[in-house]
Amino acid sequence: MQKILDNLAQQRDELIVQAHLAKLEAMDEWESMEGKLTQLRTKAGQASTVAEDAAKDIKAAAKQLAEEINRGYDKIRKLF
Repeated sequence: MQKILDNLAQQRDELIVQAHLAKLEAMDEWESMEGKLTQLRTKAGQASTVAEDAAKDIKAAAKQLAEEINRGYDKIRKLF
């Protein structure tokens, strides 16, 4: 019976060590993912800012083009 108890105790100790190592590995992976999430948030914010600036530029260019078209139509009307 003592041999069985000793064997179980050894298995238990080994599992405790494995569980501890797995926990450390999981924490390392967690920290890595947290860093990547922070990077993603930063890049998403930058992309949003760039997109807003680009949208403003596109809107301004479209407005200018519309004004040019209106002036062109006015010139055509004056020909009649």
